[in-house]
Amino acid sequence: MKKLALVITLAALPAFWLIHAAETKVVVPKGKTYVKLDAKGKEIARFSSGQTMTRTVDCAQVPCPTTFGKDVVCWKCKERPVANPPASRQ
Repeated sequence: MKKLALVITLAALPAFWLIHAAETKVVVPKGKTYVKLDAKGKEIARFSSGQTMTRTVDCAQVPCPTTFGKDVVCWKCKERPVANPPASRQ
């Protein structure tokens, strides 16, 4: 029984690490502003120096629009699909 519990635990660890690795916390450097853009290029969030931004594997650094200052770094993020809940049985 103990061996079975150990095998199940070891089998579940990679899944936990993959979920945890999907997000990283990034502290905005002094003198910079980070802007998150959605897939269409629309601003969805703005972070000032010293603030923490959560970056997912679906975010990539992209060139900012020319209207933004030189101290702004833009990140384009794709929306993650949300799993549909199972249909309720009646």
